[in-house]
Amino acid sequence: MTFMGQTEPAKDEEASTWISKDKFREDDGQTRTFIVRFDQNKMYFINHGDKSYSEIDLPIDLEKVLSAQAKQQMEMMQITAKVVDTGETLKIKDWNCHKYLIEISISMMGTSMPLKQEIWATKDVDIDLNLYQKFSSELVAANPMMKDMIEEMKKIKGFPIQTKFSMNMMGAEMKSQEEVISIEKKDAPAGTYNIPEGYTKSAYNPLQRR
Repeated sequence: MTFMGQTEPAKDEEASTWISKDKFREDDGQTRTFIVRFDQNKMYFINHGDKSYSEIDLPIDLEKVLSAQAKQQMEMMQITAKVVDTGETLKIKDWNCHKYLIEISISMMGTSMPLKQEIWATKDVDIDLNLYQKFSSELVAANPMMKDMIEEMKKIKGFPIQTKFSMNMMGAEMKSQEEVISIEKKDAPAGTYNIPEGYTKSAYNPLQRR
């Protein structure tokens, strides 16, 4: 991506997701981790860069955590989302997948920022899909820009195997692609769903997702 004279080169990252009956962990590359603990009614956002973390109570009520300034910013934004079941099918690796298209439009002060996603999802996995959707809904609800998308995202049936994302911002296009490499069933290492030792608690800022 090139934006305002700054170029961001393409790069590859490996991520992982752990799912148990009441706990969920998603590592976003090497820098961020999201942990959902239904046994504690908490969600944690971990920043490995500065070794800090923040937390929010479940179920999420953004009205309680958004600052007055953040609420004002959100009121100025218009966000619409639409999920379309294309009916297309494709076998990706060992999984029979179904294609969905997501179109999101974010408008603020006359400027529009369209986002598009192409998701190939499958039901051919040994995963409790209802539980996975429950965890995913919490992650979406924690983002004030996406909280109104929860019901729309429920139209996606299955576990996402491949996701293509594109965003256009002031003439600059950013693209990314995620693809599942493997799905395994095994015991999570000790401490997987815990805050790392030595990390400092910071105030939760839903606009920074940290």
